[in-house]
Amino acid sequence: MPALTLSNVNKHYKQKHALKSFTFTFENGIYGLLGPNGAGKSTLMNIISDNLTPDNGGEIKWNGEPISSLGAKYREILGFMPQQQSLYDTFTALRFLSYIAALKGLSKAQAKKQIPYVLKMVDLSDCAKKYIGGFSGGMKQRLLIAQALLGEPQLILLDEPTAGLDPKQRVMIRRLLEGFKEKATVIVSTHIVSDIEATANKIIILKDGEIAASGTVKELTSELPHNIEKNLENVYMHHFGDLNRDYFCED
Repeated sequence: MPALTLSNVNKHYKQKHALKSFTFTFENGIYGLLGPNGAGKSTLMNIISDNLTPDNGGEIKWNGEPISSLGAKYREILGFMPQQQSLYDTFTALRFLSYIAALKGLSKAQAKKQIPYVLKMVDLSDCAKKYIGGFSGGMKQRLLIAQALLGEPQLILLDEPTAGLDPKQRVMIRRLLEGFKEKATVIVSTHIVSDIEATANKIIILKDGEIAASGTVKELTSELPHNIEKNLENVYMHHFGDLNRDYFCED
């Protein structure tokens, strides 16, 4: 089974230690990377996507090979949706996806087949020939998800994929991701608990650049006091919330 392994990965921005000795192995399935803004989630996603170089000493390997040595082969298996919407307003959705398909090394025949498929996945089929400059924020977000799915990637990185989406669209994206859990490694970075509680095989809670906790939802909620409702939102609040101390005390 394909595996992404990170060992002792660190990242400093001048005096800020944004990622601290991150060590984890990802296999096929959906992983929720949960934490507030500034926890190090986007730093980690950009390092995994090879868009950001970690500090010396850490290792990132795909199937046992350093991603730095895989080059184009790594980009072929990777689908990445960044948090920032970097799109070309003068492109149509079709032209943009054709451009991304070319960057990923897809043939024209492959692109012609896959582009309508990924547009349908994100409910943008009717917008293929419309200019991105006229898209709403939610439409741009869904287009970014679509480009990440081109090429049938084995490793899918989605950084805050449901930001700006309405509840119906968020449910659609969650259902879409469930279809990939058996055939790809999917890492979803978010601070919206409900987006990953029902779909993620494992949760990683990132706090100040470190793994504060990890495991299945059941494993994480089992650590809550007996008088607290067992859900991921309360796990999140336990790590990040400014709650009355008595809330988590025993009766």
